[in-house]
Amino acid sequence: MAPTVRAELVEATMGAKAPSRGWRSRRKSFAIFRWATKHGHVDRALLSAPLAERVDMAPPRAPKKPALDPHPQGARGAIACFAAVWPRFRERLESERRHESWLDYTGIADMGRRHMYAFTSGCKAPWVQDVFDAMEHVLVHGDDEARNLVVVGLMEAVQTWAYRAGEAGNRYEAKLGPHSAKAWADLIEGWTGEGIRTLDAWRSKA
Repeated sequence: MAPTVRAELVEATMGAKAPSRGWRSRRKSFAIFRWATKHGHVDRALLSAPLAERVDMAPPRAPKKPALDPHPQGARGAIACFAAVWPRFRERLESERRHESWLDYTGIADMGRRHMYAFTSGCKAPWVQDVFDAMEHVLVHGDDEARNLVVVGLMEAVQTWAYRAGEAGNRYEAKLGPHSAKAWADLIEGWTGEGIRTLDAWRSKA
C-alpha cells in the first residue's frame, strides 16, 4: 500500500472528520496508530498537523464515572442518578419533561427494560454497568420513595421480561449488586410465595 494511501486511511479513521466512536475503540486505534508511525509504516510528514502531534500524546483515558447524589430523595432523586450515568436516557428525560409527558414509574419501567435488552444483547458501553451501580446506590443511600421507584418501578418491569428470557434473564439477575439482588429476591418472593427467590425457582414453581 502506498504511503499516501496509508496516511489517508489514518486520517479517515482518526482525523478531524472521522466518525465519532467510544473511548475504547479510539484507544485501540490510537495504539495501532502509534505503533505504525513509530515503526515507519505511516509517514508523519503526510499526516495533518493535529494528527501528527497525537503520536506523542498519551492514549485516551476512560471517562470518569459521573458523581451521584450521595442521598437520593424521592423519585426525582432516584431518576437523577440514572440520568447521570445514561446519556440517552438523560436526553429522553429532559425532552419529555419539557413537553410535560414524563411519568416517573412508566418511564423508569421502560428504562429498565431497555437496560436489560442492552445487557442481554451483549452491549459493552460503560453506561450498562453504571446503571447496575446506580440501582445499588439508590437502594443503599436513597430514601423510601427513591428505593420504591427502583423496586416497584424498575425491577417489577424487568422481572417480567427476565422471567420469559430464560438464561439471558438469569445473567441479568446474577449481575445485580448485593442490595439489588436482595430487593429483587424479595420482590419475587412477594409475588410467588415464601422461599421462591430466584427466576429459576419461579419458573420451576410455574
